[in-house]
Amino acid sequence: MGTVRLEAMPSSMARNRNKLLTISLCLVILAAAAADEQFVYSGFTAANLTLDGAAVVTPSGLLELTNGTLRQKAHAMHPTTLCFRNVTSSGKQQARSFSSSFVFGILCHDPNACGHGVVFFVAPERYDLSGAFPSQYIGLVNGTTNGDVGDHLLGVELDTDQNNEFRDIDGNHVGVDIDSLMSVSSSSAGYYSGDHRGSGGEFRNLTLASGEAMQVWVEYDGEEKRIDVTMAPLKMAKPSKPLLSVAYDLSMVLTDVARVGFSSATGSFNSRHYVLGWSFAMDGPAPAIDISKLPKLPRFGPKHHARLTEIVPPVATAVLILGVGAIAILLVRRRLRYREVKEDWEVEFGPHRFAYKDLFKATDGFKNKNLLGIGGFGRVYKGVLPVSKMEIAVKKVSHDSKQGMKEFVAEVVSIGRLQHRNLVRLLGYCRRKGKLLLVYEYMSNGSLDRHLYGASDVPVLDWDQRFRIIKGIVSGLLYLHEEWEKVIIHRDIKTSNVLLDSDMDGRLGDFGLARLYNHGANPHTTHVVGTIGYLAPELGRTSKATPLTDMFAFGIFILEVTCGQRPIMKNSNGDQLMLVDWVVEHWHNGSLTDTVDARLHGRYNIGEASQVLKIGLLCSHPLSSMRPSMRQVMKFLNGDMPLPDLAPAHQSLECLALMQNEGFTQIIMAHIEIISFLVVTVIVLFHSLNPDASVSATADQDQFVFTGFAGANLTLDGTATGTASGLLELTNGSVHLKGYAFLPAPVHFRSSLHSTVRSFSVSFVFAILTTYPGLSCHGIAFAVVPGTDLSSALGAQYMGLANIDNNGNTTNSFFAAEIDTMQNVEFQDMNNNHVGIDINGLHSIEAHAAGYYDDMNGSFHDMNLISGEVMQAWVDYDGEAARINVTIAPVGVTTRPVRPLVSTIYNLSNVLKEPSYIGFTSATGPINSRHYILGWSFAIEGLAPAIDITKLPKLPRLGPKPRSKVLEILLPIATAALIVILGTLVVVLVRRRMRYAEVREDWEVDFGPHRFSYKDLFHATDGFNDKHLLGRGGFGKVYRGVLPKSKVDVAVKRVSHESRQGMKEFVAEVVSIGRIRHRNLVQLLGYCRRKGELLLVYDYMSNGSLDKYLHYKGARPTLDWAKRIQVIRGVASGLLYLHEKWEKLVIHRDIKVSNVLLDKEMNGRLELVRTGKASPLTDVFAFGTFVLEVTCGRRPINEDMQGDQRLLVDWVLDHWHNGTLLETVDTRLQGNYNTDEAYLVLKLGLLCLHPSASARPTMQNVLDYVDGDAPVPELASTQLNFNVLALLQNNGLDPYIVSCPPASMLSFGTISDLSGGR
Repeated sequence: MGTVRLEAMPSSMARNRNKLLTISLCLVILAAAAADEQFVYSGFTAANLTLDGAAVVTPSGLLELTNGTLRQKAHAMHPTTLCFRNVTSSGKQQARSFSSSFVFGILCHDPNACGHGVVFFVAPERYDLSGAFPSQYIGLVNGTTNGDVGDHLLGVELDTDQNNEFRDIDGNHVGVDIDSLMSVSSSSAGYYSGDHRGSGGEFRNLTLASGEAMQVWVEYDGEEKRIDVTMAPLKMAKPSKPLLSVAYDLSMVLTDVARVGFSSATGSFNSRHYVLGWSFAMDGPAPAIDISKLPKLPRFGPKHHARLTEIVPPVATAVLILGVGAIAILLVRRRLRYREVKEDWEVEFGPHRFAYKDLFKATDGFKNKNLLGIGGFGRVYKGVLPVSKMEIAVKKVSHDSKQGMKEFVAEVVSIGRLQHRNLVRLLGYCRRKGKLLLVYEYMSNGSLDRHLYGASDVPVLDWDQRFRIIKGIVSGLLYLHEEWEKVIIHRDIKTSNVLLDSDMDGRLGDFGLARLYNHGANPHTTHVVGTIGYLAPELGRTSKATPLTDMFAFGIFILEVTCGQRPIMKNSNGDQLMLVDWVVEHWHNGSLTDTVDARLHGRYNIGEASQVLKIGLLCSHPLSSMRPSMRQVMKFLNGDMPLPDLAPAHQSLECLALMQNEGFTQIIMAHIEIISFLVVTVIVLFHSLNPDASVSATADQDQFVFTGFAGANLTLDGTATGTASGLLELTNGSVHLKGYAFLPAPVHFRSSLHSTVRSFSVSFVFAILTTYPGLSCHGIAFAVVPGTDLSSALGAQYMGLANIDNNGNTTNSFFAAEIDTMQNVEFQDMNNNHVGIDINGLHSIEAHAAGYYDDMNGSFHDMNLISGEVMQAWVDYDGEAARINVTIAPVGVTTRPVRPLVSTIYNLSNVLKEPSYIGFTSATGPINSRHYILGWSFAIEGLAPAIDITKLPKLPRLGPKPRSKVLEILLPIATAALIVILGTLVVVLVRRRMRYAEVREDWEVDFGPHRFSYKDLFHATDGFNDKHLLGRGGFGKVYRGVLPKSKVDVAVKRVSHESRQGMKEFVAEVVSIGRIRHRNLVQLLGYCRRKGELLLVYDYMSNGSLDKYLHYKGARPTLDWAKRIQVIRGVASGLLYLHEKWEKLVIHRDIKVSNVLLDKEMNGRLELVRTGKASPLTDVFAFGTFVLEVTCGRRPINEDMQGDQRLLVDWVLDHWHNGTLLETVDTRLQGNYNTDEAYLVLKLGLLCLHPSASARPTMQNVLDYVDGDAPVPELASTQLNFNVLALLQNNGLDPYIVSCPPASMLSFGTISDLSGGR
């Protein structure tokens, strides 16, 4: 049987034939299936139903429509069709009366997170349900068929999810649906308790997803053309007043022959839908369901355990003592397991944090007799450490706020790792409530300003001392700006911050205002701080401290040391005059040397003085681009580079003196607004004096960065708000709402009205918090929209960007990158945890499951968007290639991945309006979830500025705080005496502790000490498990580990050391090496001692040793030429630091490719071993072999075609003699290298390998050659041959460390006993 559809005929005969056929068909159906016009199921055991999808009949007789699986649908129908229309006496077709009753149950973990419901439906016999969607479409229709009058559908929905697109009234309602899920009438679930229809009885709510069984009655009166829907709890009689009563003629809706049944669906929530019983009848009331025979609903979810209400009775004193004894035994055994060897003399080698007790005793209780001076931030005392007897200077700094203390201490300790002979070493710190104590090396000769302007008892510095001090400060600043692991801007260079040691060498100190950032990164905007007279003009405009602002202050410093005058001086009329103006005036007049300090009485080198004064003027140039770098200044002073001529400009900075008249102190921390005004005045004055100068200031808003949103000027709508902590909260946990945050001013994406959209870049840090583990609605989108009025857009799956009518319309003109936590079948979402690119609609043109690609091996790492963790996203558009890239990654786990997560070609010039607005949209559905933005940056025609992760606000907790269970046990009276004794002991200890009380927090462990605990190293390496073994050397094994608290990757080398003889000296040397800090040296972090072994802890270098890239035969990629040059230059820079710039001369003695490790950026880092007593030129010799090995890709000793061993240097030398030097370059490069650079480094390698030590260059010369600042000397055309060196191998000598042929009779140092491979 089926629905018969006839083609329309133009004649009345055709119409009459159609009526007759319909009447005949219904009569046949009524005659054949009269018994089937009513049925009743009191349970569904052995029931003959038509099932599809997830629908099954359980052994207990339940009709289970859905089984808890997400996004599934199910259908259950009566097996036979029914005739729903007849023909009246007037010949019209009329829907017949019918009645149905059913008992259902919906089970969910949480009634507020349940979807989507059950529908009782009447549908045409051949209605195709296979194309219907689950979720909000409840398995009945899809996005295309919904609302189609040709569906001929009647449905009564029991809906547990509110969908704005269908205008649902709430998430717990009953509705009557005609051809659409947009109900013609609906009501919150419940019933009326009145006795009859007109009583207007009391309404009582019911929760559809309560897990309780309920009964529903659906009735259609064909005569009155009214649909009634009634519901009530199970076992309750049918209420007289229906919940819904709708006047609707179903004659044009229902087909002649139709099926009846149930449809159900789930979405993103785990829920189960059951029908327990069902009855139906045509033209009469449905038969009663026998409630007593219905099957039981199953339990759903975990069992509820009763709270523990009984408290264990007090235990006897003996049991308590046994327990304490057992714990003591366990603690002793545990302590023995991690036992270490520690002696008193090791205190002098660490840690970074000092005990207040030691500092208190060192300064005799901070007595005034030890007071060295008083500064703007506290007092400085001289002290002597109790154990090591080291002289120190202790600065007490007030610091009442906890805000930023962790970051401040981290920066202090980071600066404390600086190691340079011209920097005052910060030894460590200590914290007390409201106080921070900084511990420095003690400088016996005090500050430089005392010698320039001090009392008569201080001798005048002669010229040689001044010149040496200037060169020393240059070397220290070069180390800060370029050679340390990060860029450090001092920000307060002045004579009072330069201290003189016992040898009258200058050391730059007081890093209290210093700022750190990574090499290659842009410095962040900050408050303008420093001292008047030393501030660079551009600071007021940019508020960014850079190496060039330090250079300006250094220029003033040079003039001050040379002239013996303060930066702001008084002229003969008593008016204030800038020192630089005074020197410029003498320079214009040709009397530059007249400015040299008169107290020298002419006893100085005129050439040096003139050079220094010109360098001072060059460094203090008002235009930052005209100032040299510190490396250039070093070359000027050493005579390695000529000093450029100063332009004859009318240079004058005299308006800087106005700063003091405006109420500025001579100390730091001036107000940024006033300084900005004054510096602009400087620039205007300079421009007026020099009309040829060009000064430009742009108000371009094509780039910005928000590190938190406190005080941010954004356009907020809906639920969006800025929290007090600086979070941008888009949604506040309320359901079915939307939130917007846009930049108030539009962005011009095109250079002109009809040009193409320019490239742009966005970065933002976000987090999604949800009350329910694993569930959230719906997500966040970064959007570019034509306007900020999105009031017509819907929330939920539309994320506040579109609605059911305009979704996908090209007139929307929006682009969005969605962070989606809900799978919507109508948008063909791939899952409920994805990132997508949307154009004009929520159907993504490209999407990918959330995660990122590992830069190391290309593997994909999943990310859970609703984990509650902070994540970062990058959205980039390449205007030329019309390519959109979206990338995400966890914050603090990895840097921005190179490979984007989603990438597609799409020309946004065809989408975006000009101008457009940028911002964020977010929406919630039925789940309590919150969407946050923590930081945001944007740029046109360039990468978005980096967001300082350390300054981002913290996320709040979501959900109630866990309550700790308090269990009170009353101890026996016999323990009273014990309590008194313990109390007395506690009082004594507390009083003693309060005397030396400190503030100490767990995170401070990250910053020290030099000596590690064996327990931490044991856990870091999983008990030195072989799976973490990195390699084996001649003196032990090396393991990879992760420190338990700081999560820092380390490499731990275990070295056997049975003898105590010389252990103190050995550890002293190890810790001394650990103080060496340079970006091209592997950092020795510390050590640990156990009986019979020493453990050395290094920075972990993720890319391993260089030799594996040069000589490894496997699939490891070949190093390209640019990386090889980078490695060579880096190792040269590190050796220069060891030979000339650290506080002591360090000879490496073991330079070879296996001791050069590669960090994650493929920078070469030389591994440090024990220092030696050889000369720097022996290191230079080994460096020459290293250069040839890197360039040629060959080992130092190779076999020739006859199988004889031959030195690499001999082979290169032969090619040099034959004029084929470039044929020695590594063939694996396949010619892809710079021939000039290759020729240079090969000659450099041969020069470093010269048999005569005096003919070898220094490492400073080497760097000058590599940087192109000096030409490589031509090699002498002699029959130079090194093969005599091969003889040394027969005597057991390593060709790396040989300094010259044996004839020279030089002493060779022993190979380090810590050079085992890593």
